Amino acid sequence: MRIAIVSDVHSNIEAMNAVLGDIDNLGCERIYCLGDLIDYGPNPCEVLDVAMERFDLCLLGNHEEALMLVAEDFNERAMRSVEWTREQLNSRELSTEKRKAYWNYLDSLNKVRQHKQGDLLFVHGSPRKPTHEYVFPKDSLDQPKIRSMFAKFDRFCFCGHSHIPGIYSETGKYGHPKNLNNGELDLRRFRKLLVNVGSVGQPRDHDTRACYVVIDGSRLMFRRVEYDYETTVEKLRAIKELPTMLADRLLHGK
Repeated sequence: MRIAIVSDVHSNIEAMNAVLGDIDNLGCERIYCLGDLIDYGPNPCEVLDVAMERFDLCLLGNHEEALMLVAEDFNERAMRSVEWTREQLNSRELSTEKRKAYWNYLDSLNKVRQHKQGDLLFVHGSPRKPTHEYVFPKDSLDQPKIRSMFAKFDRFCFCGHSHIPGIYSETGKYGHPKNLNNGELDLRRFRKLLVNVGSVGQPRDHDTRACYVVIDGSRLMFRRVEYDYETTVEKLRAIKELPTMLADRLLHGK
């Protein structure tokens, strides 16, 4: 089965639509999302429409949790974005049925903080703390953290949250997709592996292209997709309630 794994869409409908086009061209049978559908970007409603229609699985991200429950460790700029997103989902320009559908869908994610499928584990943050803990390339040097994380899953773990794609071995080695063979990997080579799938809507590895992962049996593919980020930037800059840095970072992929 060919599965597309996306994460951290962050209300970026231009990036999401471009990735969906690539997913469809590859003939993926299922789409799993590791959380953070919303916030930061200008189109939360449109992204939720896509999620409800197309995604076979969606996990709770820390931004959904911030919107629904509590904003843990969010700074003032992030809180402004949460409040603006909440206003969009509660807009009286939406029908009552549409507002209920959005909030019911988000509420359903509270029950899905991780997903196990055979020897695959899917989380938003890390296998230790599925919603909140970041996994960064520098963590490859932290052997206690690596050992503790790898003890939490059987063979392969897929996460997002940091917006930085890459693979982590149980010996502490980190590899960016650009250093792999055309971004592809044979999973049979590894006893255990942690894979960060990167971000669709807000990549932070100095590459403006949307990033996601496809698994097809033992074959893993990192996919980079061009999208019209300038349109997303223009939308964000027109929203005075949102910090300008949310637009600026899309120009540089950071």
